[in-house]
Amino acid sequence: MILIRDPNSGPQAIEKIVSTVARRAYRRPVTKDEMDKLMKLVSTARAEGLNPEECVQIAIEGMLVSPAFLFHIEQSQKAADSGGVHRISDFELASRLSYFLWSSMPDDELLDVAESGTLAQPEVLDAQIARMLKDPRASALSENFVGQWLEIRNLDSIKPDPDKFPAWSAEIKEAMRTETVMLFESILHENRPVSEFLTARYTFLNESLARFYGIPDVVGPEFRRVELNTGERGGILGLGSVMAVSSYPSRTSVVLRGRFILDNILGSPPPPPPPDVPSLNEDSLGIKLTLRQQMEKHRADPNCAGCHAKMDPLGFALENYDAIGHWRTQDGQFPVDTSGVLPDGTTFDGPASLRDVLAPKTSQLAQCMVEKMLIYSLGRGVDKSDRRNVADIMEAWKGKEYRLESLIYIVAHSLPFQSRHDQSVQDADAASAPAKGKPAGKSPSGKGPQ
Repeated sequence: MILIRDPNSGPQAIEKIVSTVARRAYRRPVTKDEMDKLMKLVSTARAEGLNPEECVQIAIEGMLVSPAFLFHIEQSQKAADSGGVHRISDFELASRLSYFLWSSMPDDELLDVAESGTLAQPEVLDAQIARMLKDPRASALSENFVGQWLEIRNLDSIKPDPDKFPAWSAEIKEAMRTETVMLFESILHENRPVSEFLTARYTFLNESLARFYGIPDVVGPEFRRVELNTGERGGILGLGSVMAVSSYPSRTSVVLRGRFILDNILGSPPPPPPPDVPSLNEDSLGIKLTLRQQMEKHRADPNCAGCHAKMDPLGFALENYDAIGHWRTQDGQFPVDTSGVLPDGTTFDGPASLRDVLAPKTSQLAQCMVEKMLIYSLGRGVDKSDRRNVADIMEAWKGKEYRLESLIYIVAHSLPFQSRHDQSVQDADAASAPAKGKPAGKSPSGKGPQ
């Protein structure tokens, strides 16, 4: 892929090698000044007695420490007629698209289309999105977006108490991650409605995870789609991965799980807790008091009651899952009570009942998904200036029945994805505008869910 010519055949061959690699590394054509600097490295290396292949290596080292490689640098422009907003170039659009869908740099075909000046044309852009989604590299979208949205990137940092949860293992952790990603990929590639994230009556299991969940007749290490015939599992709120990352090492947390639903499904995250919140007495849990009884005492504090009235009932509905996602009906000496009442009077009892309550709230889940997808694709938070754009995306997506793959196309065609503020606007409003340069290696954090 690097030595497309024989470097021993002369300076022109080396220059062709260097310019081709630099075009990929910088994700755009290389300027004359940049080529002069790279070829000067080659000349210096040659004068020091290095052979032609080693000279190419020195030039590549120069590329890899260049800001043009290390950062997404988007050129600011004056856009007096558009409120300080301008369309990005086709090469900048190619980079945004490739890091969105592949978490990596554009390939030669995408760069060629950008160089032709036609990438922003709707039919051309759609053709490239379709091609890229079929490419194996698109698995990065599923892995990284799910890791950010559902917080399962935290699977690597959680450490359940081995004495209380001996069934937890590296194998189970990775199986849960695979299950979650495969569920997302299935809904994405079949272009299913996002409501299926709540209502899916299937999941993806291998033998070890099926045994962990207590689901029979799944044999072998390969993952396969498994239809579910009980209410114990189903959708993202039946995933062991989600239950594990929304728990503490020694116990479940109705607060973390309730916050998870508010933030990542309903799109209405609660405010931060007040300072000096007292901890629960974990020594008495399951022995003297149930978790619900302790939380009810905590909720009696008027400073806490408002937020907990929204979070706690949602979290209690998931108490059938222990801190690593096992199904249970007892919490210590006490039966698990999964009943809940929301502030609007809505009642439910258990995970299946909660899914039934949340399923009709498709528009809330859809708006949440729009905002999470924008955060992921842009690498920045969604702020007040994006409200109109979010509404426009929602309107377009509603016409597509909130089908997941359709959202990818709509986001890629959206104004935020294809434009940026000029530098003067960023200087005036640095807190709400995208940074001028962001790391080229995909780090889908932005201001997304932590």
